[in-house]
Amino acid sequence: MDPTVQQWRFQEGDKVCAADDADLGKVVGFLPDAVKPTHLVVEKGLLRKQGLRVPVSAVCNYADGTIYLDLPKAAVEASGTG
Repeated sequence: MDPTVQQWRFQEGDKVCAADDADLGKVVGFLPDAVKPTHLVVEKGLLRKQGLRVPVSAVCNYADGTIYLDLPKAAVEASGTG
């Protein structure tokens, strides 16, 4: 895992934005756990929730409760649904 990623302390409720500024939703969990996550579990929507598993390796920045990815929304959705 990237040493920079280890310094970030992601939290449930953090907003997740794709490289094309698309709002992907909020973090609702971590895989395998919050101590050393390999993936973020992200959900968007109120009634018909959409879930994504986003690899932590796709994170390029983290500031003010927002996680920024280096992948566009289409790439995340194509590989991260589940």
